[in-house]
Amino acid sequence: MIKSILVPTDGSPNGKIALEYGLYLASEFEAEISGLNILDIRALEGPFLGDISGALGFTPYQNYVQKIQEILEERGNIILNDFKKLCEEKSIQPKIKRLSGIIPNIIAEEAKKVDLIVMAQRGEHAQWSSGLLGSTTESVVRKSPRPVLVTSMAFHPFKTVLHACDGSSESNKALKLACELVYSMKLKLNVIIVVNNEEKGRKILTETEEFIAPYHLDAHIEWIKGESAKEILKYAENNNVDLIVMGTFGHGRIHELILGGTTAYVIRKSTLPVLLNR
Repeated sequence: MIKSILVPTDGSPNGKIALEYGLYLASEFEAEISGLNILDIRALEGPFLGDISGALGFTPYQNYVQKIQEILEERGNIILNDFKKLCEEKSIQPKIKRLSGIIPNIIAEEAKKVDLIVMAQRGEHAQWSSGLLGSTTESVVRKSPRPVLVTSMAFHPFKTVLHACDGSSESNKALKLACELVYSMKLKLNVIIVVNNEEKGRKILTETEEFIAPYHLDAHIEWIKGESAKEILKYAENNNVDLIVMGTFGHGRIHELILGGTTAYVIRKSTLPVLLNR
């Protein structure tokens, strides 16, 4: 099911939790794991360095571009060496790569070569965030052609998986992913259908039961009324869920611009890892 995993890393504590999840899944599926560090070219652009130069009281700043780039590259090498060491402690030999570019674009491009992306909800600047999803992570989720596991602030092995279903094509693809994961790892599956229309809810419930049946899973399916995002998080909290699996986007071209409202709310507010399938 999962033969290759990509873990973008910035050396932050949250990034190390993402690596822990990556190693956990790599071990479960005997998958190859790759570490990727990216030098953000925007950090070397004129306006950014101009602000630094002005703040420090010297100009012209262009003379310092090469030096700053060398510092960032060396930092990237240190991060990747640490990544490799942590993998080897688990008897896993990783691939490591350092690239330059716009971070979300590079990750999305590298995603084409693997089966799964594993990355932190927030990165190295989390301590200054306002509680919003990290901009890099949100961009990757929008752009990635592969499933993205957005990790939590602490590692916990998976025992119970929750799939939130609404009957959309995105949701159905995520249900297939959830079933395959649960089947492969011998986990428990809970499925909730959060729609306020009773006829629609029962129709989706029947279709979901029919889809799951061939997998012969330990599964519980439930139709719930309420506001989707809040009900998903409430259910996860009350039922000892370890992982939430969801479809990523709404319909149409708008998915290139913003995350679906329910999806965005869940991954921003969840204290659990969320696996998103496009």
